[in-house]
Amino acid sequence: MARSKEHIDNLLRLRQELVERRRAVASNSEPGEIVATAKGVIEFQMSIEAIDRAIDDERRLHGAPVPRLGGAPNP
Repeated sequence: MARSKEHIDNLLRLRQELVERRRAVASNSEPGEIVATAKGVIEFQMSIEAIDRAIDDERRLHGAPVPRLGGAPNP
């Protein structure tokens, strides 16, 4: 279980890093680069969502409650 918690913690750190990078990409767009910026933001979002699924899978695998949208844990 300790390895699982460590793995989840690593995934959460990576997720936070991706959120910060996505925010930086979105805020540093230049005029005329909107399409490239949007693609970059979408790629970051897809990665973040994949990490969210991996975290949920890891929690389910080890019997930990998985938060629902809105933060409430699943029964």
